[in-house]
Amino acid sequence: MNKLTKFFIGLTLLLIIGWFFLVRYLNAGSIEPDNTVWESYIGRDTTVGILPDAYANYFTYTVARTNKNIGFKISGEFPDTRYFSFNVYSLGDNTTQGSIVDFEIQTDSGKPNPFLENKDSVEVGDRYTVYLLPSKKTDKSLPNVLPFKDDVRLMTMVIRLYDYNKDDFGGVEFPTVQAITLDQNSEEIEMTSTRLPTGLNLRGIVRKFSLPKMVDRLSLLYETENTIALDRPNSNKQHYTLPFHAINTKGFIENNDNRYLLAAITKKEEEVFIFKFKSPSFTNGPQNINQTDVRYWSFNLGNSATYNFNAIKDEDAILDKNGYVNIVLASKDTELEQRVKDLGYNFLEWNMPWEKGLILIRHMLANPNFEAQIDKVPPIAKGMADFSSTEAQHIMGDYAPQGLRMSKEDFLFEYSLQLEKIELK
Repeated sequence: MNKLTKFFIGLTLLLIIGWFFLVRYLNAGSIEPDNTVWESYIGRDTTVGILPDAYANYFTYTVARTNKNIGFKISGEFPDTRYFSFNVYSLGDNTTQGSIVDFEIQTDSGKPNPFLENKDSVEVGDRYTVYLLPSKKTDKSLPNVLPFKDDVRLMTMVIRLYDYNKDDFGGVEFPTVQAITLDQNSEEIEMTSTRLPTGLNLRGIVRKFSLPKMVDRLSLLYETENTIALDRPNSNKQHYTLPFHAINTKGFIENNDNRYLLAAITKKEEEVFIFKFKSPSFTNGPQNINQTDVRYWSFNLGNSATYNFNAIKDEDAILDKNGYVNIVLASKDTELEQRVKDLGYNFLEWNMPWEKGLILIRHMLANPNFEAQIDKVPPIAKGMADFSSTEAQHIMGDYAPQGLRMSKEDFLFEYSLQLEKIELK
C-alpha cells in the first residue's frame, strides 16, 4: 500500500469520525418536550435587523436536519395578542415553506378558536398542538400540520406575535418543542420521540449571509427618490413628493400574511416630511376579528442597514374626520411638535443618527374584498428607467401613503395658514 493510498484512507476515516461527532453535536438536545430552544427577537430592539415591526416580537428555533425523517411537535397556549402565526423556512434561500395563522389552528379541546369572531363570548380553547412535518411524511389525520420540503436541511421555525399584551409572549409560557421521527406503515404514520437538534444562532447567520443581500436589494429604493420639485406657480419654495413602492420580499424570511410598501428618504438638516393616507379598518377585538379591511397596519421608520427605530400602529394613530392619517416625521423640535399637535396630526420622531431612512408600511392579513391590495402594486426591479408607473397611489388610491418633504421653515409657515383655516370653521 503506497503512501498516497494510506493518506486517502486516513482522510476518509477522519472525515467519517468528524461527521459522526458533528451529527452528535447537532442532535444533542432534550429527548423530552423543551420550551427553552426559542431565540427571541423583540421588535422594539433597534439591534434587530431586516426591518422588524416595532410592535411585533419574533421567536425562532433554527436547526440542521441530519435526519430526513425528523419532524417537530409544538404544544402551547394561545397568547393574548392581535396576531399569532407559525412559519417554517429553508435557510438555503430564506424563503417561507409555509405558515399557519392563529385562526386556522384547531384547539386541543375542540372548543372554538380564540382568534375567531366570538360575539356571544362562548368559552374558547386555550391550548394547541402544531406539527411541522416533511411533505412526504404528512399525516392528513393530524390537526394543524405545517409541511416543509423533504430536502430542507437548514431550517428555521418562526413564531410571530403582533401587538402583544401582558408581556413579550402574550402572557403565556413559550410552547414546548418535541422532535419526532416518522416511520410510515401501510396505513398510518408512527411517531417516535428523538433528541432535539441543537439550536443554531440565527442572528449570526442572518447578519453574515442574509442581511448584506437585503441591504443591497433595498438600495434600489434610493433610486426612486424624487429629485424634481413640485411645480408651484408664484413660489420659490422647494417641495418634493415622497413616492411609495412595493418590493419583492422573497428571501427576506418574509411573513406570508404581511404585505409591504416602502419609501426611501435621504434626510437633510431641518427637513420635515408629511405623509397622508386613508386608514383601512382594522381589528380591535374578538367582536370584529377577520371582519375588517386588515387585521393590523403599522408605519415604521428604519435605516438603510434595515434596523427599525420608531413606529405608529393603527390603534394609536390620530385620524381626521374623514378617516385619514396625517404623520409628520422630523427631528425632535418643541415648536414643530406643538404645531403638529395643534393640527391634530401624528408626530413621529426621526430618532436615529443616520441620514438614509426607509419608511415601511405594513398591511397584515388584508381581507380579499378590500379594494386597496398591496399585492396589486408591481414591485420595482433593477433596470427600470422610470419608477413613476409603479408608485403605489396609482393602484391603491388614497390608501397608499403619499408624502411631501420641505424645510421646517416652510412647514411652520404653510401649516400655520392651514391652522388658521381650521380655526375659522
